Amino acid sequence: MNVLFVCTENIARSPMAEALFHELQGPEGRHRAHTVGTATHAPRPLTTREVACADLVAVMEDRHRELIRHYWPHQARKVVVLGVSDDFAPNDRHLRQTLEPRIRALLERCDDRQAVTSRPLAARPRRAKRVFDLLLSGVALVHSAPIWALVALLIKLDDGGCVFYVQERVGKDGRRFKSLKFRSMVPDADRRFGPLQARDADARITPVGRWLRATAMDELPQLWSIVRGDMSFVGPRALRPEEIEVNGGGEVVPIERIPGYEERHRVTPGLTGLAQIYADRDIPRRQKFRYDLIYIRKQSFGLDLRLILLSVWITLHGTWERRGSKL
Repeated sequence: MNVLFVCTENIARSPMAEALFHELQGPEGRHRAHTVGTATHAPRPLTTREVACADLVAVMEDRHRELIRHYWPHQARKVVVLGVSDDFAPNDRHLRQTLEPRIRALLERCDDRQAVTSRPLAARPRRAKRVFDLLLSGVALVHSAPIWALVALLIKLDDGGCVFYVQERVGKDGRRFKSLKFRSMVPDADRRFGPLQARDADARITPVGRWLRATAMDELPQLWSIVRGDMSFVGPRALRPEEIEVNGGGEVVPIERIPGYEERHRVTPGLTGLAQIYADRDIPRRQKFRYDLIYIRKQSFGLDLRLILLSVWITLHGTWERRGSKL
Protein backbone atom coordinates (compact mmCIF):
# COMPACT_ATOMS: atom_id res chain seq x y z
CA MET A 1 0.00 0.00 0.00
CA ASN A 2 1.11 3.55 -0.73
CA VAL A 3 0.27 5.95 2.14
CA LEU A 4 0.42 9.72 1.79
CA PHE A 5 0.78 11.70 5.05
CA VAL A 6 -0.64 15.22 4.77
CA CYS A 7 -0.35 18.15 7.18
CA THR A 8 0.10 21.90 6.79
CA GLU A 9 3.75 22.86 6.44
CA ASN A 10 5.23 19.34 6.49
CA ILE A 11 7.60 20.18 9.37
CA ALA A 12 6.77 18.16 12.50
CA ARG A 13 3.74 15.89 12.31
CA SER A 14 4.03 14.24 8.90
CA PRO A 15 7.77 13.41 9.08
CA MET A 16 7.24 11.84 12.52
CA ALA A 17 4.21 9.92 11.22
CA GLU A 18 6.18 8.61 8.24
CA ALA A 19 9.13 7.60 10.45
CA LEU A 20 6.82 5.76 12.86
CA PHE A 21 5.02 4.08 9.96
CA HIS A 22 8.28 2.59 8.66
CA GLU A 23 9.57 1.76 12.14
CA LEU A 24 6.45 -0.03 13.37
CA GLN A 25 6.04 -2.22 10.29
CA GLY A 26 9.70 -3.28 10.50
CA PRO A 27 12.31 -3.85 7.80
CA GLU A 28 10.11 -6.42 6.02
CA GLY A 29 7.20 -4.00 5.73
CA ARG A 30 5.18 -4.14 2.50
CA HIS A 31 3.81 -0.61 2.68
CA ARG A 32 5.33 2.65 1.45
CA ALA A 33 4.81 6.15 2.82
CA HIS A 34 5.87 9.72 2.19
CA THR A 35 4.83 13.18 3.39
CA VAL A 36 3.50 16.35 1.81
CA GLY A 37 2.16 19.68 3.05
CA THR A 38 -0.92 21.66 2.07
CA ALA A 39 0.91 25.01 2.26
CA THR A 40 2.52 26.26 -0.95
CA HIS A 41 5.83 26.85 0.86
CA ALA A 42 5.98 23.28 2.22
CA PRO A 43 9.15 21.33 1.30
CA ARG A 44 6.95 18.98 -0.75
CA PRO A 45 3.54 20.55 -1.59
CA LEU A 46 0.40 18.49 -2.08
CA THR A 47 -0.41 17.86 -5.75
CA THR A 48 -3.05 16.07 -7.78
CA ARG A 49 -0.52 13.41 -8.72
CA GLU A 50 0.33 12.72 -5.07
CA VAL A 51 -3.31 12.24 -4.14
CA ALA A 52 -4.08 10.10 -7.19
CA CYS A 53 -1.13 7.75 -6.62
CA ALA A 54 -1.91 7.14 -2.94
CA ASP A 55 -3.93 4.16 -1.74
CA LEU A 56 -4.64 5.93 1.55
CA VAL A 57 -4.30 9.62 2.44
CA ALA A 58 -3.62 10.09 6.16
CA VAL A 59 -4.40 13.69 7.11
CA MET A 60 -3.74 15.22 10.51
CA GLU A 61 -6.89 17.31 10.92
CA ASP A 62 -10.46 17.47 9.62
CA ARG A 63 -9.68 20.69 7.76
CA HIS A 64 -7.14 18.79 5.66
CA ARG A 65 -9.84 16.27 4.73
CA GLU A 66 -12.19 19.09 3.75
CA LEU A 67 -9.49 20.51 1.48
CA ILE A 68 -9.18 17.20 -0.35
CA ARG A 69 -12.96 16.86 -0.58
CA HIS A 70 -13.10 20.31 -2.15
CA TYR A 71 -10.35 19.94 -4.76
CA TRP A 72 -10.36 16.16 -5.33
CA PRO A 73 -13.88 14.94 -4.38
CA HIS A 74 -13.44 11.63 -6.24
CA GLN A 75 -10.42 10.84 -4.02
CA ALA A 76 -12.15 11.65 -0.70
CA ARG A 77 -12.83 7.98 0.13
CA LYS A 78 -9.10 7.43 0.54
CA VAL A 79 -8.83 9.88 3.43
CA VAL A 80 -8.13 8.79 7.01
CA VAL A 81 -8.09 11.47 9.73
CA LEU A 82 -5.44 10.86 12.40
CA GLY A 83 -6.66 13.70 14.61
CA VAL A 84 -3.33 15.29 15.62
CA SER A 85 -3.46 19.05 16.20
CA ASP A 86 -0.81 21.53 15.01
CA ASP A 87 0.69 22.37 18.40
CA PHE A 88 3.81 20.19 18.49
CA ALA A 89 7.42 21.29 18.01
CA PRO A 90 9.66 19.07 15.80
CA ASN A 91 11.45 17.56 18.83
CA ASP A 92 8.45 17.32 21.12
CA ARG A 93 8.46 13.82 22.67
CA HIS A 94 4.70 14.02 23.20
CA LEU A 95 4.22 14.05 19.42
CA ARG A 96 5.47 10.47 19.16
CA GLN A 97 3.26 9.38 22.06
CA THR A 98 0.25 10.94 20.37
CA LEU A 99 0.98 9.55 16.93
CA GLU A 100 2.03 5.99 17.79
CA PRO A 101 -1.42 4.43 18.53
CA ARG A 102 -2.85 6.15 15.47
CA ILE A 103 -0.09 4.84 13.22
CA ARG A 104 -0.54 1.32 14.60
CA ALA A 105 -4.24 1.49 13.71
CA LEU A 106 -3.34 2.81 10.26
CA LEU A 107 -0.95 -0.10 9.70
CA GLU A 108 -3.71 -2.57 10.62
CA ARG A 109 -5.94 -0.88 8.09
CA CYS A 110 -3.24 -1.17 5.44
CA ASP A 111 -2.75 -4.88 6.23
CA ASP A 112 -6.51 -5.53 6.03
CA ARG A 113 -6.81 -3.70 2.74
CA GLN A 114 -3.77 -5.46 1.30
CA ALA A 115 -5.32 -8.82 2.18
CA VAL A 116 -8.61 -7.89 0.50
CA THR A 117 -7.15 -6.44 -2.68
CA SER A 118 -4.66 -9.29 -3.15
CA ARG A 119 -7.49 -11.47 -4.50
CA PRO A 120 -9.14 -9.95 -7.57
CA LEU A 121 -12.90 -9.70 -7.29
CA ALA A 122 -13.32 -10.31 -11.02
CA ALA A 123 -12.36 -13.96 -10.50
CA ARG A 124 -15.39 -14.63 -8.35
CA PRO A 125 -18.71 -15.81 -9.82
CA ARG A 126 -20.51 -12.48 -9.38
CA ARG A 127 -22.93 -13.14 -12.24
CA ALA A 128 -24.09 -16.43 -10.73
CA LYS A 129 -24.59 -14.72 -7.39
CA ARG A 130 -26.71 -12.03 -9.04
CA VAL A 131 -28.91 -14.61 -10.75
CA PHE A 132 -29.34 -16.44 -7.43
CA ASP A 133 -30.27 -13.16 -5.71
CA LEU A 134 -32.92 -12.37 -8.34
CA LEU A 135 -34.51 -15.82 -8.19
CA LEU A 136 -34.58 -16.02 -4.40
CA SER A 137 -35.80 -12.44 -3.89
CA GLY A 138 -38.59 -12.98 -6.44
CA VAL A 139 -39.79 -16.12 -4.66
CA ALA A 140 -39.50 -14.42 -1.26
CA LEU A 141 -41.52 -11.39 -2.40
CA VAL A 142 -44.39 -13.54 -3.63
CA HIS A 143 -44.57 -15.78 -0.56
CA SER A 144 -44.11 -12.98 1.98
CA ALA A 145 -47.02 -10.86 0.68
CA PRO A 146 -49.39 -11.90 3.53
CA ILE A 147 -46.72 -11.00 6.07
CA TRP A 148 -46.37 -7.52 4.53
CA ALA A 149 -50.09 -6.94 5.02
CA LEU A 150 -49.98 -8.17 8.63
CA VAL A 151 -46.97 -6.04 9.54
CA ALA A 152 -48.48 -2.92 7.95
CA LEU A 153 -51.69 -3.43 9.95
CA LEU A 154 -49.80 -3.91 13.24
CA ILE A 155 -47.73 -0.74 12.73
CA LYS A 156 -50.84 1.31 11.97
CA LEU A 157 -52.68 -0.07 15.01
CA ASP A 158 -49.64 0.60 17.23
CA ASP A 159 -49.21 4.35 16.74
CA GLY A 160 -50.89 5.30 13.48
CA GLY A 161 -47.63 6.44 11.91
CA CYS A 162 -46.06 5.65 8.57
CA VAL A 163 -45.63 1.98 7.73
CA PHE A 164 -42.34 2.34 5.87
CA TYR A 165 -39.10 4.08 6.70
CA VAL A 166 -36.71 5.24 3.98
CA GLN A 167 -32.98 5.48 4.73
CA GLU A 168 -29.99 6.44 2.65
CA ARG A 169 -27.38 3.69 2.68
CA VAL A 170 -23.88 3.26 1.28
CA GLY A 171 -23.47 0.49 -1.27
CA LYS A 172 -20.71 -0.95 -3.40
CA ASP A 173 -17.92 1.49 -4.28
CA GLY A 174 -19.48 4.10 -1.99
CA ARG A 175 -22.60 4.57 -4.15
CA ARG A 176 -25.58 5.68 -2.10
CA PHE A 177 -29.06 4.24 -2.48
CA LYS A 178 -32.46 4.43 -0.82
CA SER A 179 -33.27 1.54 1.50
CA LEU A 180 -36.89 0.75 2.44
CA LYS A 181 -37.76 -0.89 5.77
CA PHE A 182 -40.79 -1.39 7.97
CA ARG A 183 -40.68 1.32 10.64
CA SER A 184 -39.65 -0.12 14.01
CA MET A 185 -38.93 3.15 15.86
CA VAL A 186 -41.02 6.13 16.88
CA PRO A 187 -41.67 8.70 14.13
CA ASP A 188 -38.76 11.12 13.47
CA ALA A 189 -36.41 9.07 15.65
CA ASP A 190 -33.30 10.23 13.80
CA ARG A 191 -34.25 13.89 14.02
CA ARG A 192 -35.06 13.65 17.73
CA PHE A 193 -32.26 11.34 18.90
CA GLY A 194 -29.62 11.34 16.15
CA PRO A 195 -28.35 8.47 13.90
CA LEU A 196 -27.24 6.16 16.73
CA GLN A 197 -27.09 2.38 16.64
CA ALA A 198 -29.94 0.69 18.52
CA ARG A 199 -29.18 -0.23 22.11
CA ASP A 200 -30.67 -2.58 24.70
CA ALA A 201 -33.98 -1.20 26.04
CA ASP A 202 -33.85 1.56 23.42
CA ALA A 203 -36.64 4.07 24.06
CA ARG A 204 -36.92 4.79 20.32
CA ILE A 205 -38.17 1.29 19.47
CA THR A 206 -41.94 0.74 19.46
CA PRO A 207 -43.59 -2.38 20.96
CA VAL A 208 -44.32 -3.74 17.47
CA GLY A 209 -40.82 -2.69 16.42
CA ARG A 210 -39.26 -4.97 19.04
CA TRP A 211 -40.92 -7.99 17.46
CA LEU A 212 -40.01 -6.80 13.97
CA ARG A 213 -36.34 -6.38 14.88
CA ALA A 214 -36.13 -9.67 16.80
CA THR A 215 -37.41 -11.59 13.77
CA ALA A 216 -35.85 -9.29 11.13
CA MET A 217 -39.31 -8.75 9.63
CA ASP A 218 -38.49 -5.04 9.42
CA GLU A 219 -35.96 -5.97 6.72
CA LEU A 220 -38.51 -7.55 4.35
CA PRO A 221 -38.89 -4.45 2.12
CA GLN A 222 -35.17 -4.62 1.43
CA LEU A 223 -35.98 -7.47 -0.94
CA TRP A 224 -36.69 -4.66 -3.43
CA SER A 225 -33.14 -3.41 -2.93
CA ILE A 226 -31.92 -6.89 -3.88
CA VAL A 227 -34.10 -6.92 -7.00
CA ARG A 228 -32.73 -3.51 -8.02
CA GLY A 229 -29.15 -4.69 -7.48
CA ASP A 230 -28.36 -2.26 -4.65
CA MET A 231 -28.02 -5.19 -2.26
CA SER A 232 -27.38 -8.92 -2.23
CA PHE A 233 -28.71 -11.59 0.12
CA VAL A 234 -25.27 -12.00 1.69
CA GLY A 235 -22.61 -9.37 2.24
CA PRO A 236 -21.50 -6.68 4.68
CA ARG A 237 -24.30 -4.69 6.29
CA ALA A 238 -25.28 -1.57 4.31
CA LEU A 239 -24.27 1.34 6.52
CA ARG A 240 -25.77 4.78 6.78
CA PRO A 241 -23.43 7.52 5.53
CA GLU A 242 -23.79 9.65 8.67
CA GLU A 243 -23.57 6.85 11.25
CA ILE A 244 -21.39 7.45 14.28
CA GLU A 245 -19.95 5.33 17.07
CA VAL A 246 -19.08 6.26 20.63
CA ASN A 247 -15.76 4.62 21.55
CA GLY A 248 -14.59 3.43 24.97
CA GLY A 249 -13.32 6.89 25.86
CA GLY A 250 -16.69 8.51 25.16
CA GLU A 251 -15.45 10.07 21.90
CA VAL A 252 -17.89 10.28 18.99
CA VAL A 253 -16.24 8.69 15.94
CA PRO A 254 -17.62 8.82 12.37
CA ILE A 255 -17.67 5.27 11.00
CA GLU A 256 -15.70 6.22 7.88
CA ARG A 257 -12.69 6.75 10.17
CA ILE A 258 -12.81 3.18 11.46
CA PRO A 259 -10.28 0.77 9.86
CA GLY A 260 -11.92 -1.55 7.35
CA TYR A 261 -14.69 0.88 6.34
CA GLU A 262 -13.43 1.49 2.82
CA GLU A 263 -12.42 -2.13 2.10
CA ARG A 264 -15.87 -3.54 2.95
CA HIS A 265 -17.44 -1.36 0.26
CA ARG A 266 -15.66 -3.22 -2.53
CA VAL A 267 -18.55 -5.72 -2.59
CA THR A 268 -22.34 -5.39 -2.66
CA PRO A 269 -23.85 -5.07 0.84
CA GLY A 270 -26.07 -7.87 2.07
CA LEU A 271 -29.31 -8.51 3.90
CA THR A 272 -27.39 -10.94 6.08
CA GLY A 273 -23.74 -11.84 6.49
CA LEU A 274 -20.93 -13.13 8.64
CA ALA A 275 -20.89 -10.10 10.94
CA GLN A 276 -24.68 -9.93 11.21
CA ILE A 277 -24.83 -13.55 12.40
CA TYR A 278 -21.67 -14.14 14.41
CA ALA A 279 -20.63 -10.73 15.74
CA ASP A 280 -22.05 -9.65 19.08
CA ARG A 281 -24.18 -6.54 18.64
CA ASP A 282 -22.23 -4.64 21.32
CA ILE A 283 -18.68 -5.11 20.04
CA PRO A 284 -16.92 -2.12 18.40
CA ARG A 285 -17.40 -1.51 14.70
CA ARG A 286 -13.73 -2.16 14.12
CA GLN A 287 -14.23 -5.79 15.13
CA LYS A 288 -17.42 -6.12 13.11
CA PHE A 289 -15.60 -4.83 10.06
CA ARG A 290 -13.04 -7.62 10.50
CA TYR A 291 -15.85 -10.16 10.05
CA ASP A 292 -16.77 -8.38 6.82
CA LEU A 293 -13.19 -8.55 5.56
CA ILE A 294 -13.05 -12.27 6.35
CA TYR A 295 -16.24 -12.77 4.31
CA ILE A 296 -14.82 -10.82 1.36
CA ARG A 297 -11.75 -13.07 1.31
CA LYS A 298 -13.65 -16.34 1.81
CA GLN A 299 -16.94 -15.76 0.00
CA SER A 300 -18.37 -18.62 -2.03
CA PHE A 301 -21.79 -19.98 -2.99
CA GLY A 302 -21.55 -22.62 -0.25
CA LEU A 303 -20.79 -20.00 2.41
CA ASP A 304 -23.63 -17.78 1.19
CA LEU A 305 -26.10 -20.67 1.31
CA ARG A 306 -25.04 -21.58 4.84
CA LEU A 307 -25.41 -17.99 6.06
CA ILE A 308 -28.88 -17.73 4.50
CA LEU A 309 -30.02 -20.93 6.21
CA LEU A 310 -28.62 -19.76 9.54
CA SER A 311 -30.44 -16.46 9.08
CA VAL A 312 -33.74 -18.28 8.56
CA TRP A 313 -33.10 -20.27 11.76
CA ILE A 314 -32.43 -17.07 13.73
CA THR A 315 -35.58 -15.46 12.33
CA LEU A 316 -37.74 -18.43 13.30
CA HIS A 317 -36.33 -18.29 16.85
CA GLY A 318 -36.56 -14.49 17.07
CA THR A 319 -33.01 -14.00 18.33
CA TRP A 320 -31.68 -11.26 16.04
CA GLU A 321 -31.68 -8.75 18.91
CA ARG A 322 -30.08 -11.13 21.42
CA ARG A 323 -26.83 -10.00 23.03
CA GLY A 324 -24.16 -12.68 22.67
CA SER A 325 -24.69 -15.67 20.40
CA LYS A 326 -27.80 -15.61 18.20
CA LEU A 327 -27.54 -19.31 17.38
